[in-house]
Amino acid sequence: MIFQAHKGVSTDAPENTMAAFRAAVIQGYAYIETDPGVTADGIFVLLHDETINRTARQNDGTPLPAVRRIADMPYKEAVQYDFGIAFSEVFRGERIPLLTDVLQLVKETGITLKIDNKFEKFSPAVRERFCATLQASGARVALTCADEHTAAAMAARLPDAEIHYDGGFDEATLQRLQALVGDRLVFWMPYECQKTSWVKVPFANADNTAVAKKYARLGIWILSEQ
Repeated sequence: MIFQAHKGVSTDAPENTMAAFRAAVIQGYAYIETDPGVTADGIFVLLHDETINRTARQNDGTPLPAVRRIADMPYKEAVQYDFGIAFSEVFRGERIPLLTDVLQLVKETGITLKIDNKFEKFSPAVRERFCATLQASGARVALTCADEHTAAAMAARLPDAEIHYDGGFDEATLQRLQALVGDRLVFWMPYECQKTSWVKVPFANADNTAVAKKYARLGIWILSEQ
């Protein structure tokens, strides 16, 4: 069984911060899962939401006075906010991480960086710069794709990357992807629990996981029970 740190070790440190990513290294995770964003001036950062308001604070610890979208601000503004203090005073001073910083961390440690499918919303030009950044890093990366065509395109563009597919369960789709991706394919299904009550795709069960494992390695997401 291989475990991934969701947004880094987000139970112990502020999500998608270097503190959370370093905790994943210390705790021995094989994968760090994270979310890509891009600033108004084209800098790749790690952030789950479209806005910074949930996770960021002003440097005095107070909430931001207005909604701030990461796509609307330059990096020099984004890096001024505190991304640690909302989680705990212990993490005061954490800043929004650069994608390149996390790629360097995983390259040095041998962990795989699993990047959520939010990159699918990037424009073609931004997506190409994103792919070039990943390729130039020399780090071990995995790309989560919810769309079959995107998965195929990313597999061709980044031939060393793992492709983690989390679209709806369909044996024919998995068969086609396996033919294109080979042993780089990982198929993810949700575990039925309170934290996944909102999902629209089928939950993992004995029958569909057995079929999935014919074509890919199997991932189960949000394991809240053992």
